[in-house]
Amino acid sequence: ILLLVEGKDEVGFFEALLNHIGVQDNIQAVEVGGKDKFGNEFPALLLSPNFSSVKKYAIVRDADYSADNTFQSIKGMLSRYNQPIPEMPGEIISSDGIAAGVFIMPGNSEEGMLEDLCLGTVADHPVSACVDAYISCLHDNLEHEKQDISKDPFKYYFPKNEAKTKMHTFLAGMNKFVPSLGIAAKKGYFDLDSGILNDIKFFLQKLAA
Repeated sequence: ILLLVEGKDEVGFFEALLNHIGVQDNIQAVEVGGKDKFGNEFPALLLSPNFSSVKKYAIVRDADYSADNTFQSIKGMLSRYNQPIPEMPGEIISSDGIAAGVFIMPGNSEEGMLEDLCLGTVADHPVSACVDAYISCLHDNLEHEKQDISKDPFKYYFPKNEAKTKMHTFLAGMNKFVPSLGIAAKKGYFDLDSGILNDIKFFLQKLAA
């Protein structure tokens, strides 16, 4: 059973979560190399010699700005290669001897990404209050630019990816700094018992069954 994810952080997070819920021996997390590489890597996976031994697989991607747009994109890719097509995120569908599922982070019906989900599990952590204060300071002191950033060296812009900025700030505030979300997940920096993770846990348990 394969879990196809965007990058190394996702692999680290899901390995920690799979171990936490006791299905680490059933599912292998596989890094695709970024959301933009799914289109090339997915057909290569289907043609790989070992794919015939795959019973189930699931695709997990960040919603970014639209969970629905991301889900429709994945459905289009599955359709192009005659794969099972779930009708909705969180569903696992079987067809022609293989099952496929899709989960959109952070929760199948939101915008956002893995960083948002993980930070949600530590909302009550004392470092999280400091993160919020830091981000508020950035909002107050930096210009916001959605288009290409000006080359003017005297203009300073708010970070393009607020969720990743929050994550790095949170990790920087920990007693022992680690450089990535994936490592932090394995070291127990996030609350894997948080109810915020119930949907993704349920999906993984269905996939492992």
